[in-house]
Amino acid sequence: MAWALRQSVRNNVFGSQPVSLNGIAASAISALKTNSAALSVVANNVSNLNTAGYARRIVNQQTLSAGGQLMGVDIATIQRVTNQFLSQEQLSAGGAASQYDTMAGLFSQLNGLLGGPGDNQSLATGLTNLASAFATASQAPTSSASRTGVLNALGSLANSFSSVSSTISALQSQIDQQAVNSISTTNTLIKQIYDLNTQIKTANAGGDQASGLLDQRDVALNNLAQVMGIKTSTNADGSVNVSTSDGVNLVSNTYAKLAYSGGAQNGAYGNISIQDVNPANGQMIGSASALDPHLSGGSLKGLIDMRDQTLGGLSQTLGNLAQQTALAFNGQANANAAYPPPTSLTGRDTGMLGTDALNFSGKTTLAVTDSSGKLVSRIDVDFGAGTLSVNGGAAAPIGTTIASFTTALNTALGGGSASFANGQLSISAPGGNGVLVQDDATTPSLRGTTGFSQFFGLNDVFQSQVPSVTATGLAAGDSSGLPAGGVIALSLKGPDGDIVKNVSITTTAGQTVGNVVSALNTAMGGAATFTLNSDGSISTATSALYPGYSLNVTGDTTQRGTTGMSFSQIFGLGANAQANQAIGFNLTTAVSTNPGRVGFASPALTAASVAGDTIVSAGDNAGAIALQNLITKTQNFNAAGGIAAQAASLSDYAATFYQNISTQSNTVTANQTTQDDRLTEANSRVASNSGVNLDEELTSLSSYQQAYSAGARLLTVVDSLYQTLLQIQ
Repeated sequence: MAWALRQSVRNNVFGSQPVSLNGIAASAISALKTNSAALSVVANNVSNLNTAGYARRIVNQQTLSAGGQLMGVDIATIQRVTNQFLSQEQLSAGGAASQYDTMAGLFSQLNGLLGGPGDNQSLATGLTNLASAFATASQAPTSSASRTGVLNALGSLANSFSSVSSTISALQSQIDQQAVNSISTTNTLIKQIYDLNTQIKTANAGGDQASGLLDQRDVALNNLAQVMGIKTSTNADGSVNVSTSDGVNLVSNTYAKLAYSGGAQNGAYGNISIQDVNPANGQMIGSASALDPHLSGGSLKGLIDMRDQTLGGLSQTLGNLAQQTALAFNGQANANAAYPPPTSLTGRDTGMLGTDALNFSGKTTLAVTDSSGKLVSRIDVDFGAGTLSVNGGAAAPIGTTIASFTTALNTALGGGSASFANGQLSISAPGGNGVLVQDDATTPSLRGTTGFSQFFGLNDVFQSQVPSVTATGLAAGDSSGLPAGGVIALSLKGPDGDIVKNVSITTTAGQTVGNVVSALNTAMGGAATFTLNSDGSISTATSALYPGYSLNVTGDTTQRGTTGMSFSQIFGLGANAQANQAIGFNLTTAVSTNPGRVGFASPALTAASVAGDTIVSAGDNAGAIALQNLITKTQNFNAAGGIAAQAASLSDYAATFYQNISTQSNTVTANQTTQDDRLTEANSRVASNSGVNLDEELTSLSSYQQAYSAGARLLTVVDSLYQTLLQIQ
C-alpha cells in the first residue's frame, strides 16, 4: 500500500502532467536567468547615463513553451532604442551648426583684426585724416610741417590698404591650413565607420542587435557630420550607408578617401578631391572628383566658404577701392605741379616696349622751369599730328613708336635727357632746372583713357605690385611682345567651389595681342570670353551657363620684353587681379623720400606762356585743394566681391567695405543662433527618445528585482516540496 502511494505521487510530480515540480523549477530558473539578464541591461543603462552617444537598451521578453506547454520566460531581444528620423535630424543640425559656428568664429577674428570704420587704423579714418592734412596744407602750402603732415597721412592710408590686404590674405592661409589639417581627421572617421560597419554586421549575424559598436558608430557619425553634411541609411545587416547630402558615397561596401595639399595658385585655391577605396586591397577606384561642390554643411563647408567667398570677395572689394584710390590720386598728382618742380621724372613700369605704337591722341606740354617756377623752355607735343615743337619753333616728327617719341623728346630737351627702358620713361631737365608736364586744356593727351603723365606714372603718388592703369592702349594688331614658351593657366570656378575649366595656352613667337586673346577664347571654349576693348583693356565675361563663376589666372610665366611683367598683370586679367591691387600698396619712392614731390600747385602754363613767365608759384594751393576734394568726389567703381558696380566717393565706398563685413558677420551670427537652437532641440529630442531616464530605470530595476526574487522563492518552495516527498515512506 505505501509503495503504491509513493509511485502515484512520483508520477504526479515528475510525470508529464500539466503541473509538476520539475516544470515549476524550470520556470523559476528561466525567471532567474531572464531577470538577471534584464538587471544587467538596466545596470549598463545606469552606468552609461552620461556617456555621449549611448542609446538606452530595453528588454523584450517572450514566453517559453514546448509542445504547447508553458515552460517559463526568455529574452526575445535586447533592443537599442533609436529613431532614424531623429538621428538624421541630429546629424543634419550638427552639420549646419558646425558650419556657422566655424564661420562666426572666423568673423570674430576678422572683425578683431580689421576693426571698424571709426578705428584709428581703418581705411575710412585714413581717408578722413588725409582730407584733413590736405586742408591744413592748403592753408600753408609752403610749410614743411604741412608737407610732412600730408606725407604721413598718405603713408598711413597706404599702410592701411597694405595691412588690411595682408590681414585678409593671412586669414585665408590660416583657414586653408585648417582645411588641410581636417582632411586627415575626416579620413580617419570615414574609415572608422566602415570598420565598425564590418564588425556590426558580424555581431548582427550572431544575433547581437544591441552591440556597443552601434554607439561607437553613432559617435563617429556625429563627429563626421560636424565636419561635412551627411545623410545615412540603415541596411538589413545592421550596417549604414553614408553619403554627402547630395549622394556622393562616403561609406558603403567601399569607403571614400579625401585629399588636399592646400596652398593657392596666384591667389586661387584648388579643390578637395574625393575617391573611393577598394577595402580588399586598399587601391583607389576610378578617378578622383571634387568634393567642394558637394559640401552642404559642417566645418569644412564653413572654412571653404569663408576662404573663397567671404574673404575672397572682401579682397576683391578692397582691391577695387585701392585701384580707384590710386587712379584718382595719381591722376590729380600728375595734373598738379610741385614747387619747385623736380629736376627729373621717372615713371613706373608700364609693361610697354619701345617698339609699341605710340597710340596717344591729343596734346601735352613738357615745361622746363628754374627753381623759382619761371618758364625756361617748353616742348609742345601734338600726338594727333605726330609732331613736337620747342618754344614755338618748327614742328619735328615724333615717329609712331614709344622709342621714336623718346628719341625726339631727348633731342628736344637739349642738355636734358629722355630715355625709355624696361617699360619706364625717364625725363631730366637741362642745367639742373625743373621739369613738369601739363596737358592741353582743350584736347588733353590720352592713351586709352589715361593722360600722358599718368600713363607713364611720372608724378604718381601710390603704387602696388600690379599697375592701376589697365587700359593699355594696345590694339589687336600690336605685337604681344611675348617670347615663345610662356604659359598662361586659367580656371573657371563656381560659387560652390566646382572648377569646370582648367586650361592653359602656350605663347608662340610673333603673336599679336589679338592672337593671344583669340587663343584664350579658344581654350575656354565659350565658357568664358575675353574682349580686347578700344582703350586697350581686356574685359572678361562668363557664359550664361555659369552664372556667378569667377575666372582665375592660376599661373602666368609670360614676360613682355624686359619689363618683368606678365600678360595677365599688364591687362589685369582674372578675378584675383582685382585683389592684387591692394597687395603691397604703398607710396612711390619719389614721394616717400621727398615730401616736396606732392604737388600742391596747379601749373599756369598756357599757349601764350613764354620764357620768364611764372608758371608755378610757392603759395599756390589749388593742387592741394583738388587732392583734398578727391576723397568726396564721385568715382566709378566696378562690380567686385559681391558689391554691384556703383558711382560713389572713396570715403563712401570705404564705408561700404566695412558695412559689407558687418552685414555678412551679422547674417552668419543670426544663422549660427538659429542652427545652434536647432541642434539643441534635436539633441533634446534624441535624448528624450534614446537617452537614459533614471526614473524609468529605477522602475525597471524594482520590477526585475521583484521578479528575480519571486523566481528564487519558487525554487525554495520546490526544494521544500522535494524534501517532503523524500520523507514519505
